[in-house]
Amino acid sequence: MDYLGEWKASGVDEELTNLNVVSLQGTSPAEYLLYSNSIPRRNDGRVSEGFLQRYAHTDAGGWWCSGIDVLSGEEDVWGCFKPDRPRNNFDKVIKYEHPPKTASGLFALKVPRSLWQKIADRAGIKLKQEDITESADSGFWQWLSSHPEVSLCITEGAKKAGALLSAGYAAVALPGINNGYRTPRDELGKRIGKSHLIPQLAKLATPKREICLVFDQDSKPNTIKAVDAAIRKTGYLLQKAGCQVKIVTWDGSLGKGVDDLIANRGQAEFVQAYDNALDLETWKAKTWTKLTYPSDLKLNTRYLPELDIPLQTRLVGIKSPKGTGKTKCLSKVVGRAIARGQKVLVIGHRVQLVKELCQKFGLKYVTELGDGGATSGYGLCIDSLHNSSQAKFDPQDWKNSLVIIDEVEQVLWHALNSSTCKERRVEILRSFKTLIQNVLSDRGQVYVADADLSDIALNYLISLSGIEIQPYIVNNTWQGNSQLGWQIYSYSGKTPKKLVSNLETHIQRGGKPLICLSAQKLTSKWSTQTLEAYLKSKFPDRRILRIDSESLADPQHPAYGCITKLDQVLCNHDIILASPSIETGISIELKNHFTSVWAIAQGIQGENAVRQTLSRLRHNVPRHLWCAKYSFNKIGNGSTSIPALLSSNQRFTQLNIRLLQQSDFAYLDDLDTGFQAESLLCWAKMA
Repeated sequence: MDYLGEWKASGVDEELTNLNVVSLQGTSPAEYLLYSNSIPRRNDGRVSEGFLQRYAHTDAGGWWCSGIDVLSGEEDVWGCFKPDRPRNNFDKVIKYEHPPKTASGLFALKVPRSLWQKIADRAGIKLKQEDITESADSGFWQWLSSHPEVSLCITEGAKKAGALLSAGYAAVALPGINNGYRTPRDELGKRIGKSHLIPQLAKLATPKREICLVFDQDSKPNTIKAVDAAIRKTGYLLQKAGCQVKIVTWDGSLGKGVDDLIANRGQAEFVQAYDNALDLETWKAKTWTKLTYPSDLKLNTRYLPELDIPLQTRLVGIKSPKGTGKTKCLSKVVGRAIARGQKVLVIGHRVQLVKELCQKFGLKYVTELGDGGATSGYGLCIDSLHNSSQAKFDPQDWKNSLVIIDEVEQVLWHALNSSTCKERRVEILRSFKTLIQNVLSDRGQVYVADADLSDIALNYLISLSGIEIQPYIVNNTWQGNSQLGWQIYSYSGKTPKKLVSNLETHIQRGGKPLICLSAQKLTSKWSTQTLEAYLKSKFPDRRILRIDSESLADPQHPAYGCITKLDQVLCNHDIILASPSIETGISIELKNHFTSVWAIAQGIQGENAVRQTLSRLRHNVPRHLWCAKYSFNKIGNGSTSIPALLSSNQRFTQLNIRLLQQSDFAYLDDLDTGFQAESLLCWAKMA
């Protein structure tokens, strides 16, 4: 077998390969593998026939890899064998064999002097003559153990460790993603102690050492979940040991494993990924925003087609980029429901946006209902999802109905955290939970859509339902091309003064801008009202329209009622100043009118909302963006750690946590031993 060629193809230094890999055949593989005293043996000490038969395929040969036992500094008897003719186990090919009936170890490969020097140079450490010993590894791993300033990479698989070492990075490998720690269990498999790092890893996990987890970038949803869980567990234990834990990620299309990445794109590509590594808490926060549920319908299309989803499907999630027709697609779903006599409830988080959705769906907004109500359903803000509201909402009225939640991520965040829901948050969340249970427990359906749809929203809805549901996922991965992409100008600086200066120049030259702002009141220097006054003084001849909650509610203002007829109203104005009132659920289809979009994001909105705001105008014109580097509107203590966030002393946060706990406890009784604080957990993940 050409194992040298195989390891070279993975970007591994040839001298390193020769130090750690040997070719075996005949009875040799079994001798390397079957050394455990726990293996069944005959009276003469020979391994039992059953075990020999199980490993008979290794006679055909393959390669064996083992390194150093970092606990003793001696050659490691533990390792792995890659057979030329692998066996099958329940239709799964076993590519690598590890010694059975013995604890798994760690691949700490023997390192050539040239690579040792390369690693030392990267760390800025001068390699001394006394560091080099007569031990099996010439002293490399003892040197690493005594130098916590040297960063250590942990990966899965010996070849990947070899590729990292060859690139000049100290690295060890686990035989599997969950083999970096052990959890004590009794003979029945019941946990009887706390998880802990394996001894070999514990020796290298010295306080203050930076440790980077470099696992595969898989595309399979179940594998992603498993890898993420392993990173959380291993990372937590490394943090407890005092290490600074980082996670290295990259675009999986460039190579699934780190050895593939290096072989396909060169060591420089890994250097870039390594330099962009995230600390563990930031990585954990980002993983909450992933969508890992398998896609039932995969699309790659500019606009969503009409969906034909089975009626027996209870929960449907639609993830599709901004401007791909999610609302139009949902209108077809609503139309079919109304035609078959099914009631429809549309839930949003901004009055004007829900009104526009209702107009497109052929429904009434709750304030437009007469005494007789609406047999086909209606729309309302989630703020009104309680019996004391104008809607006098009763979740018992909506069994077997169709519930539509567009921009679901923002709607849920609004329910869990907004100040407008604060006084009634407990009632709203209790009512919402009952609604979801009533709809999903029988013949109803819940459709949720969002360009940024994540596991957070889906997991929350499933947990509220109290039943096991596999959501039906429509995932449209359309990205467009360079012609369809925006030209974006990003502004730095502590304030948006430069952006406003360029905006003035743009207007002077005849430009017609759509300006999106975070605030409304005159007390804010960059609000809709402040900039309206400023631009009117500068350009008295221009037709300026301010769209915010105040102007939309004023019958005497030109913006009054414009949300349902935006295109007709906007085309009569030269400059538009818009607050977050139009950040989501609005589609401005005007072409050849606006010449640019400008946004000042002061850290009040979430990043999803800012991106939504920029995409309200569908026409491809330049976008100008200024973002505050830090938000003064932090949630609690601003932590990216859920435990730290929940322990925040910030007054409003503590009050909100108590309200969320209260809503969760509403359904807790003496028989409910599986209680989970789903609202509190969802809030913490989003925060």
